[in-house]
Amino acid sequence: MASLATGAKLVGAATSAASHLNAAKKVVSLSKFRYGHDPSHYPVKAMKFISTTRRCGSESFEAVGITVAFICLVLLLVFALKPQAAAFGGEQWWSWLLAVLAVILETAVLSALLMAVVQSKAQTEVFTETMKLEKCWDAERMTKQRLAKDFQIFKKNFFVRVITFPLNIVPVLGSALYAAINATFVGWDYMDRYFDAVKLPSKLQRVEVFGEDRSDISALCHRSTYDEDNEYARFGFMVALFEATPVIGSVLFPLTNACAAALFACDIERAGGPSVLMDH
Repeated sequence: MASLATGAKLVGAATSAASHLNAAKKVVSLSKFRYGHDPSHYPVKAMKFISTTRRCGSESFEAVGITVAFICLVLLLVFALKPQAAAFGGEQWWSWLLAVLAVILETAVLSALLMAVVQSKAQTEVFTETMKLEKCWDAERMTKQRLAKDFQIFKKNFFVRVITFPLNIVPVLGSALYAAINATFVGWDYMDRYFDAVKLPSKLQRVEVFGEDRSDISALCHRSTYDEDNEYARFGFMVALFEATPVIGSVLFPLTNACAAALFACDIERAGGPSVLMDH
């Protein structure tokens, strides 16, 4: 009887030790993430990656941006300045002033729209080049995102992003709240280049990102969309937070975040591909 009691105590102690060990692993280990690393770290890793490699396909983006803005300004000055001056007041001095201001505003709007396309194309190049440098791009199995996708101004969950964008006016806290609300959809948007590359169907993308096939509206209202253990939410939160940085956020970080998405995709590839494919 004594030996049985001793054995029971040993089993109990072993079970208790195992449970404590598992709990400790969850705290100090990265094993709880499906692909081995915390996705929230990729945006920072990407900055280091770009600074050390210096060849991710983004070198000419700034020059392209300046060129696009200059061409828009010249075309509007040549073809739109005089007609607008006449429309404002019959070519009076003040009508010319209003026409010049109108041309400057139109140049800014048109350049922004064109730059969104150019920036998307640059992001695709950065994403693809990063995966190639990491030797994770399989040219026989993967395809680069189609050019038509670069012309899609409306991103996932676009209207919620527009509605919540004014939160960024509040420094730090407002930006953090905006990033938290849109995290999963922003993360999905960036990883869409990888999903397209491996030809992952839309339904399986939703299962991969949300855990099941939910509509955008349903996911928006579902608690698991904002779960801290959701890899795409963790990745998207940091991506959105960086892009909310005043002045440089919308210019610099979309390119580094494209690199971050590629590093995330490389870890997914090393793990055998999206886990949703293993479950279906």
